[in-house]
Amino acid sequence: MDMRKWILFILWNCIGIPVFAQVTLTECVEKARNNYPQIKELDLIREAEKYDLSNAGQNWLPQLTISGKAQYQSDVVEMPFDIPGFDFNLPHDQYSLVGEVSQTIWDGGSTASKKRLLRADANIQSQQLEVTLYSIRQRVENIFLGILLIDKQIVQNEIVIKCLYRNREAVQAGIEHGVSYRSNLNIVDVNILNYKQTISALKSDRRAYITMLGKLTGEDLSQAQFVEPSIDLQIDTTTLYRPELKLYKAQLEQAQAQRQDLQSNLYPKLNLSLQGGIGRPGLNMLKNDFEPYYTIGVKLQWNLGALYSRKNDIQKIAVQKERVKQEQETFILNTMLDVTDCLNEVHKAESVLEQDREIIRLREDIRQAGEEQYKQGVIMMTDLMDMIDDEFNAKVAESLHQVQLIMAICDLKNTLGQK
Repeated sequence: MDMRKWILFILWNCIGIPVFAQVTLTECVEKARNNYPQIKELDLIREAEKYDLSNAGQNWLPQLTISGKAQYQSDVVEMPFDIPGFDFNLPHDQYSLVGEVSQTIWDGGSTASKKRLLRADANIQSQQLEVTLYSIRQRVENIFLGILLIDKQIVQNEIVIKCLYRNREAVQAGIEHGVSYRSNLNIVDVNILNYKQTISALKSDRRAYITMLGKLTGEDLSQAQFVEPSIDLQIDTTTLYRPELKLYKAQLEQAQAQRQDLQSNLYPKLNLSLQGGIGRPGLNMLKNDFEPYYTIGVKLQWNLGALYSRKNDIQKIAVQKERVKQEQETFILNTMLDVTDCLNEVHKAESVLEQDREIIRLREDIRQAGEEQYKQGVIMMTDLMDMIDDEFNAKVAESLHQVQLIMAICDLKNTLGQK
């Protein structure tokens, strides 16, 4: 155990100081994805693909068939003349029991083609699920950043309350020296209560947000500390990494696999066949007894019927590929337009945040001057309270704009498909 863990252990067990786990936005997104019920479908898709591929590969295994037949014929072969010493009398009832083992020697590539189609179909199903799961990311980010915004507002409210208590002490001292009115103390107390009331409402909202985030991630986050993401403006806005692009690619690969399957249907199939059985009559039609027999041979099958619809099938696949390409180009165009809009929001939030810092500096100077002016009796307590409120509102606005900048960056990365 390293030194840092020892310190945390001592704080927790010996001193009694609670040590809360820090949670990042990336961790929450990953946990929410793994906790989402549909994520289990990915394993099911892979498992089904494995079974389908295994079944397709069994086409190369020897195929065993057993058949039996019993029949009565109304007529049989008869000799048109008599042969002395030879009795030719075939029975009308005939029986046979046959077993056949067939081994594929060459299937024209149909098994390999079928496997390609199965992989392509499973890949499409997986990518469609990835597109659905991608929407979880934005939901988690909105809740996570909402918690950060509430935390910032709570901190600013607490800072204002401390400032008000400091002014309350000054008012109390003025009352004791007969230079201030009790109504001024009431004004300060009312403002303190207002800010405390705001903190209570914010904490209630925070608990609701944490509950929602806990349900998405499947974890208890009630005691967690949420780490504010760093602001990184170095973003590549020229390349898309969206899961939809992988889906389009999978659809094009499926069309190519279908085209190859059409080609494999044109080739002949060659099988080795071993047949054995017993029947009456056997292979010797002139013998009226049950006899075993066997045959060994090579069978060639060539279905030329695939040529009839080949041209239409090829054109259909070409239309399908063109449609996917058009959808892909439309998606890229619309997404890049969204990227431009998101990038504008980032620049706007960055500019507003820079102005907030100057506004806060000026508001702090005004408030500090107001405190001195109140002590000198130049302004009234209500005027000082307005100055404090203005400074507080400026700091809250800065907190809001900080989160808005982070949110704009997250929206930009989401649109691009970057982590």
